[in-house]
Amino acid sequence: MSGIFRFSFFSTPMARTRNAEKTRRAIVDAARHEFSHKGFASARMESIARAAGVTKELIYHYFRGKEDIFNEVRALQHADALAASKADDTMLAAADPLAQPELLFVWRFHRALSNLEWVRFLTWEAAQGEETGIPGEVERGRTIQRSIGAIKAAQGDRRLADDLDPELLQLAVFALANYPLAYAQITRMATGRSPSDPGFRKDWAAFLAKLGQKLLAVPADGSPATPNESD
Repeated sequence: MSGIFRFSFFSTPMARTRNAEKTRRAIVDAARHEFSHKGFASARMESIARAAGVTKELIYHYFRGKEDIFNEVRALQHADALAASKADDTMLAAADPLAQPELLFVWRFHRALSNLEWVRFLTWEAAQGEETGIPGEVERGRTIQRSIGAIKAAQGDRRLADDLDPELLQLAVFALANYPLAYAQITRMATGRSPSDPGFRKDWAAFLAKLGQKLLAVPADGSPATPNESD
C-alpha cells in the first residue's frame, strides 16, 4: 500500500511540474557555466547535457536550441545583477546611475562585480570574433542605446558634462568597469594585484570616483567642465 501511495504521490501534476522546473533549471545552470567559460560559439550542447545530468535530446524538449538557452541565461544574469543592485543600499547600485552622474564609472564597475560570469562571457565572445550575428544582438543593442539615451538626457538638463560624445562615453564606461576584471593578467602586471583582491577593488572604485568627478561632474556655476591647461 505504501508503495502505491508513493507512486501516486510522485505522479501528481504538481510533482511532475516541480521535476520539470528542476530539470530546466539544471540545464540553464549548466549552460551558464558553459557559456561563461567557453563563449557562445565554443559551448557544446553535449557538455551542457552532461553537466546537467540529462540527455541532449531532453534539452531540445525544453529549448529550441543553443541560442534559446543563451537568451534565458542572459535574462537570468540580468535579473541577478538587478537583484544585487537593489540589495545594495548605496547610490552606487541605484536603479538610476545618473542620479549622481559623477559616479557613473563606479556604478558600472559595481554592476560588473555583481555579474563576473557575464564579464567572462563578453571576453570569450570578443575573442571568437563574433562581430556579426551574435546571440541576442538586437535586444542587447537596444539596452546599450537606452543607456546612451539616458546619458544624452542627463547632458541635456545639465546634470552631466556635455562636452563628451555620449556614445564614446558609454564605451568608456564599459571599458573602465570591465577591463581590469576581464584581463586579470594585465591588472596583475600593472598593479601587482589580482582584480579579485578586495583592496584592489576598493582602490579602483575610489579611482573611478575621482575620475568621474573630474570628467563628468558639472561645476556648480553650470559651466562645462574643462581640463586645466596646467595639468
